[in-house]
Amino acid sequence: MTATTTGTTTTSRSATHVDLQTAADVLGVHYQTAYRWVRSGRLASERVDGKYVVDRSDLAELDRTRKAPDRPPPPSGRRLDRAADRLAELLVEGDEPAARRLVRRLVDEGTTMPDLIQQVLVPPLRNIGERWHRGDLSIWVEHRSSAIVERILGDVVPNPRGRRRGTAVVGAISGDLHSLPTTMAAVALRADQWHVHHLGADVPPDQLLDCCVENDADVAVISVTNPALATGAERAADALLAAGVPTLIGGPGRSVDDLVGDAREAAHGSARRRD
Repeated sequence: MTATTTGTTTTSRSATHVDLQTAADVLGVHYQTAYRWVRSGRLASERVDGKYVVDRSDLAELDRTRKAPDRPPPPSGRRLDRAADRLAELLVEGDEPAARRLVRRLVDEGTTMPDLIQQVLVPPLRNIGERWHRGDLSIWVEHRSSAIVERILGDVVPNPRGRRRGTAVVGAISGDLHSLPTTMAAVALRADQWHVHHLGADVPPDQLLDCCVENDADVAVISVTNPALATGAERAADALLAAGVPTLIGGPGRSVDDLVGDAREAAHGSARRRD
């Protein structure tokens, strides 16, 4: 599952792949711009001998897309901020149909999954959680809000065309009952062309391992929302690593952009990554 590249493999790829600097030259952008596109998922890539390489067909597709007639730009950051404020109101009110319409409109207008999650969905949930901690809202309001967001994500989960980047397994170990972070991770990875097995919350570590082995996972993502379970997550990651499955341990404060980039790198490395 980790990437082991030989000289023969590299030679066979030379006709169909180019290095990232060549890709940047073809696209007419700086190397760092091409690198950001790789990290964000805009430009598909692989790691060979520690370097990014790009399939010529993916490069040509992105070049065609960039040269195509301009489409209306996706919603601006300011508009996404306003949408987040409105979504917070709708979640507190429990108005799920209106919340669904708001999110669906943003997706239809071109909002990416990482931007939707980070800029529109997470801020209202964080605000609602803080208001609950202050005693301004009841715990059932916070739970209802999280449940609404999880159902909305289920409605907008992407199914992009094209070849898959690899197989990912996402879950939280036994005792961690929060499934929403795993849903966000699964949606972000699916948008980045991963085939995802989403196991949700409260998964026994041995079953997480079994799923990864049976499905030949390229990377596992363990969500941790309860610090008391950090040691258990580490043990689960050790078992996964011993079975050859690169593993990310996620926690509060990490963005889905980080997850997407780290998943790509972890799938082609042998060391566990802690996020």
